[in-house]
Amino acid sequence: MLNVHESAVLSAGAGEVWAAISEFGNLAEWHPAAVTSTIETRGEDTVRVINISGGGVLTEKLEDHNEGARSQSYSIVDGPLPVSDYYSTIKVTDGDDGKCTVDWSGKFNADGADDQTAAKIISGIYTAGLSALEKRFGQG
Repeated sequence: MLNVHESAVLSAGAGEVWAAISEFGNLAEWHPAAVTSTIETRGEDTVRVINISGGGVLTEKLEDHNEGARSQSYSIVDGPLPVSDYYSTIKVTDGDDGKCTVDWSGKFNADGADDQTAAKIISGIYTAGLSALEKRFGQG
């Protein structure tokens, strides 16, 4: 399995940042690659359907949401990314002087691309989202 981890220190409190990103269906409100993001219930599963800029639809399943730990995990159900067995966690932790750290990590297998290309694509998704958060909350 491949592992990708990206993080950013933001000039805002963890509670404020978590409030902005914790709602599973609001990805399009803060991630630049998501044009729209909607929530659906499929059986007992909560999934978000994301229309991606440039075309394509990505479907992700909420695996865990821990309000106290400010962490959320999800898997990819279907989509155009060259990965399989994808599982990701985004977490916000308190830092010093009113700052916080957002950690975004994922593990997956490359599927339809070599390992380096698959890892680069996932890393790019994470860094694009973290950069958008840095613009919104300030870089710590």
